[in-house]
Amino acid sequence: MEHTKHLEELNKETLAKLEEYMKTKGTGSIENNEKISTAKEKWQASWNEFLETLLVLEKLEI
Repeated sequence: MEHTKHLEELNKETLAKLEEYMKTKGTGSIENNEKISTAKEKWQASWNEFLETLLVLEKLEI
C-alpha cells in the first residue's frame, strides 16, 4: 500500500507541474488548450484504471 501512496504523490506532482507549465506558457490557442485538456483527461482516466489494477493485484497478493 505504501507504493500506491508514493505513486499517488507522483501523479499529483505531475499534474501540478503541468499546471505550472501551462501558466508560464500563457493561454495559447484554443485548439492547443483543448488538446492539452483532452490529454489531461486521458491521463486521469488511465491513472484511475492503473490504480484499480493495483488494488486487484493487492487483493490477490501478487
